[in-house]
Amino acid sequence: MLQIQYVWSSPCSEATEFSLPPLTCELPRRRRLRLYLVGSLADTQQEVDRLHLLRYAERFEWSRAVSVAERGIIIRPDPGDVLRYLQRSRE
Repeated sequence: MLQIQYVWSSPCSEATEFSLPPLTCELPRRRRLRLYLVGSLADTQQEVDRLHLLRYAERFEWSRAVSVAERGIIIRPDPGDVLRYLQRSRE
């Protein structure tokens, strides 16, 4: 919980203390989010580097590159999970 209190004093010789009620805000609870980068080794490394430059994630937070079997990837979701992805052409 974040709590901020403001105190203002008068420039006069008799200091007047004015206090606002504390400002509190609950920080949202973090939920797990998994990002998957699937592509060539060079392209996935480039995206890891780009996300690092955007200060989204540190390079060391990513796993090492894992080869994908020809039969594909199986993702075991937690209850309520959905899958979303973005596909775009490289320019």
